Amino acid sequence: MPSSNDMIAFFLVGITGQRQPIKEALFLNSDLFNNATLEDCVWRREREPCPDPNVTLNLYTEAEPYKKPVDLFTEDWLRQSSWEPSHETILLVHGYAGGDDTLPIIVLRDAYLRRGGYNVFMLDWGQLSQPPCYVAAVHNLRPVARCVAEALGSLRKAGLRPDRLTCVGHSLGAHMCGILANYLNFRLNRIIGLDPARPLIRSAPALRLDPGDARAVHVLHTNAGRYGEGARLGHADFCLNGGRSQPYCEDTPNEALCSHVWSICYQAESLFRARAAAPCGRRCSVRVPPARASALPVPLGQPAPMTASGAYCLEDFTTPFCPATSGLAEGDERCCLDKLYAAAATTTKPPRTRPRPVSRLRSRARPPYDHNNTLDIL
Repeated sequence: MPSSNDMIAFFLVGITGQRQPIKEALFLNSDLFNNATLEDCVWRREREPCPDPNVTLNLYTEAEPYKKPVDLFTEDWLRQSSWEPSHETILLVHGYAGGDDTLPIIVLRDAYLRRGGYNVFMLDWGQLSQPPCYVAAVHNLRPVARCVAEALGSLRKAGLRPDRLTCVGHSLGAHMCGILANYLNFRLNRIIGLDPARPLIRSAPALRLDPGDARAVHVLHTNAGRYGEGARLGHADFCLNGGRSQPYCEDTPNEALCSHVWSICYQAESLFRARAAAPCGRRCSVRVPPARASALPVPLGQPAPMTASGAYCLEDFTTPFCPATSGLAEGDERCCLDKLYAAAATTTKPPRTRPRPVSRLRSRARPPYDHNNTLDIL
């Protein structure tokens, strides 16, 4: 019988073989969704019955690193599964155009399994957030969140520990983590929002991620002001390379979208190597001299302390979690730019000392839910 490590290696190789580098997440040269139209959009009403057949939870563990749908109708299912009570439980939530087996979220799933010591639940609401239905996906956030909260309530009765539960969401998934917290009868331990989506997200706390949604809310900003939200949303907000645009994305066909996706690779890397972020001002673009900093540097991502508070900045001009540039043997090739865009990751030109002006981003802006634009994935 193969060991758990052999099973994980086989699983990871299989996933890597299905897709090339993470640019697939940008739908470059992909006709996967060409047959979809606005008529295919699914809209959920606020009080539809749960569980929803299009909203599923799948469990992945170090012992069984493959998809195992959660059975909410069997009372003792959790204890009979490979779920380990002593491990921290991670709930991963994909964003627009995502799913249980799609990039970029599977990079993060595989990183947690490779790191070990985690139970990973993946929320799959892909049927309610498929392209070109971004408007419908935003509308469906609350109905889906309510059903997920009911599922988590059932799992808690079966033994799931709220004090060991972290919700990690990318883009619209980050807001999903915040919204579902409003339907729980217990408090989430932590939420990590990876570049929470900006377009069409209202400012009301019940409709977005905010600091009141968990004991600790940490946010990573990589494309603030375009695909990602520019305002502070957590107890601790981490601004990577100014928080607006990533330097290695400059020469890619969609710089903003590339920057938005790479927040996942920063989170994945944090599982294996801690990057210290220095205190910033109230905005990402405001620098604070070390002598005037009111707080000490803290690691970003998974190792960030629960007590972290304020804004923190990190500058790094290489693609995170890429084995070739980060030097991490545990890195993921899907976090590397392929040969076509490798020039964007070089540091031969002088590094940018300040964030890209907002005006430049706005001049290239397009509606993120335009059904004619298959590159807009949130």
